[in-house]
Amino acid sequence: MKKICLSVLFLISFSASFYGEEGYAFKKFYEIEVELDGTDRDSVTEGMGRALKNLMISLSGVSDINNQAIVEKAIEDSERYVTEYRLSSEAENILGTFSFNGEEVRKLLSSNNLPLWIGIKPKILTFLPCKSQSFLILDEQDVFMQRNKLCTEVEKRLSRRGSIRNIIFIEPILDLIDLKFIDLYQPKSDQVFLNKISSRYGLDNWMVCYIQDEYGILIEEPLCLSPISDLQRIALEEIVDLLADELSKDFLLKINPNLTNELQIQVSGIEKYDQITSLENIIRSNALVISYSINSISDSSVTYLLEIRGEVSDLEKLMNVNPLLISQPGADGKEELKYVFKGNK
Repeated sequence: MKKICLSVLFLISFSASFYGEEGYAFKKFYEIEVELDGTDRDSVTEGMGRALKNLMISLSGVSDINNQAIVEKAIEDSERYVTEYRLSSEAENILGTFSFNGEEVRKLLSSNNLPLWIGIKPKILTFLPCKSQSFLILDEQDVFMQRNKLCTEVEKRLSRRGSIRNIIFIEPILDLIDLKFIDLYQPKSDQVFLNKISSRYGLDNWMVCYIQDEYGILIEEPLCLSPISDLQRIALEEIVDLLADELSKDFLLKINPNLTNELQIQVSGIEKYDQITSLENIIRSNALVISYSINSISDSSVTYLLEIRGEVSDLEKLMNVNPLLISQPGADGKEELKYVFKGNK
């Protein structure tokens, strides 16, 4: 007996893990969770290395960063960068959560002339037909269950890879405005649909992932396509990496570790002592700062003298994306940056 299911979706579905986190490039510690084969020392050490691999991809913005010799060496000695770890279980899985020292892992990249991602997360319009088709005609209940299981797994895999690659996935609302552009009986029209609604969401990039082939037969491995893949269907993780590598190019820094500079940073809007503490944490944990000292303090501002590796413009790019600072025009003819502090008020 054929079963017909009607399920029109009008709600936006943003997974919490899909959202960006301000200040990722400035965190004091990075917590990375991975599955472990066991609780023995060897399993924990192996998981620690995999966690650092994921973190290196996130912080560099480059999918093949772990092929660099200096990074491979760091992964072999990953315990050096871990401040603590904890073990837990979820269903039948053993999980390890590793906390990495943010300052040390950023310096690993910047001091070896490797790219450092400066914290701008790209947004990608993402369409999952398995969630949004209004009419599903299925022959057997077990096929229906298998389809839902595969669709859920696609969401989980997108969430995991998106978290590593710092991508924000946005799904269309599928309200009446969206639905008028979609033809549920013509899967190939997904491309036309996404091209039409991209402007509505203010996004230039999109991807669509399938759990069925062109004939409607369920496939074990989801395949995705995007303009960046020349509209060819490829593996889910591969297309996420392609998008992330391309979209992060404009937000990567490569620091010359042999070049040093001195400059002043003046920060106004300081009203409480703990704001100075927060400000010094920002400066001290910055991967480019070699040393710093307070040059002067007034009623509501403080000026620091910094010695940095790389160009002043490199530091400026990093500081400008910090969510606690608002950039201000600098003093003419001086190596000086100016900011207003907006945190902890």
